[in-house]
Amino acid sequence: MTGPAAFPPAGLRRLLNAVTRRTGLHYYMDKTDLLEQVVGARMALHGCRTCHDYLALLADGARGDREWRELESAITIGETFFFRYAEQFAALERTILPRLIRRARATRHLRIWSVGCSNGAEPYSIAILLTRLLDEAGMNPADWHVEILGTDISTRALEQARQAEFSAWTLRDIAPAQCAAWFVPVSPRIWRLHECYRRMVRFRYSNVLDLLRPDGGPPGPFDLILCRNVLIYFAQAQAQALVHAMAGRLASEGWILLGHSEPASCFAPSLETVRLPGTLAFRLPAKPGGDARDAPVASDLPRRRPTRALVPVPAVDSVAVATEIRQLADTGQVPLAMRMCRDHLLRHPMDTRIHFLFAVLAWGEGSLLQAEESFRRVIYLCRDHIMARCYLARLLEDAGGWVEANRLRQQMMELARRRPPDTVLPDGDGMTAGGLLRLARQASEAPAIRHAQVTS
Repeated sequence: MTGPAAFPPAGLRRLLNAVTRRTGLHYYMDKTDLLEQVVGARMALHGCRTCHDYLALLADGARGDREWRELESAITIGETFFFRYAEQFAALERTILPRLIRRARATRHLRIWSVGCSNGAEPYSIAILLTRLLDEAGMNPADWHVEILGTDISTRALEQARQAEFSAWTLRDIAPAQCAAWFVPVSPRIWRLHECYRRMVRFRYSNVLDLLRPDGGPPGPFDLILCRNVLIYFAQAQAQALVHAMAGRLASEGWILLGHSEPASCFAPSLETVRLPGTLAFRLPAKPGGDARDAPVASDLPRRRPTRALVPVPAVDSVAVATEIRQLADTGQVPLAMRMCRDHLLRHPMDTRIHFLFAVLAWGEGSLLQAEESFRRVIYLCRDHIMARCYLARLLEDAGGWVEANRLRQQMMELARRRPPDTVLPDGDGMTAGGLLRLARQASEAPAIRHAQVTS
């Protein structure tokens, strides 16, 4: 069932409130058009004629619980791939996991939790990396009791995760030799993970909001919690409460890794912020009188930055910085321009203009993963950024990610329709909302929108 008549404002608001209460996904509060698409399909499937009918179905005992699981699977965004966010996996490889292994030598027991694990690529990546590190340290992984838990609210994603079969798109950041070592081909484009990695990981349905209920959520303690690109879908107050709850489930000196734009130091003052090359990690301090052998050493762990007394960052003219970066790029000094972006973003991590510029430069240099991550960061920091969606859609489309590309393009067009046609779009090099809509309509019949060049 589609069309405005099926979604009167009052009914849609009740549906939105029900979804938010159940899932915490604040993401849909300003994206009702996307929610309408998903709910409309579910209503049509069940023959529900009104929002009231569908809400009654959701409240109908076991039948409603089953439908909630289906709806949760439909509204969650599950695109991911192995070893996503190279900087964080470098931090895991070089610092976090080696330190956890060293501390656990006596017990040979590690517990790791991947929150919002989607199709399992993240926890399986951890299993692969941990196995390699144990091997390199002269230890037999079979002698260790490693528990890696992956949780998600999407039953479809969890089913895929348990099958451990992945497409070439999900394995796009893995070299052919590594792919052959870790996976077994089951068809020309589908690969199954080896059993030695699969048995380290188990999956279960869990709503992260359960952490906010007494005795809710997986019990700790965990040595490492990964909650990357989950909190961006929640209201800030809920995100703060969730990080606080996760910190309470950490083992002494346990670690939390969040998405690049999720500042845990603001959410949980009890966590230490550890600056590692290209990323930040968050750590629960050792208990008083604890083992001091694992104290930070300058050679393998950067100096910790206090989480309570942050030094104010002076104001900066982002336009002037962007102009200088563009001038460098225009004169062929792209590596220097990208380095200037990185230096600026270390001091001003919320500057969407420079994140966007870095993404375009990275794309032009063929660094597609860096470009993708930076475009996603722009969208998180500025939820209504149209051009970041435009660029990211084209990038994903070129790589075969048609489903997400189409979703991004729909979001882009809806945001553009909400603006007067002559509105000049940020980071659009003069592109207007009306002009973008015209190009988008042409792109539905012709090649996709070409990405703009980094010129002033």
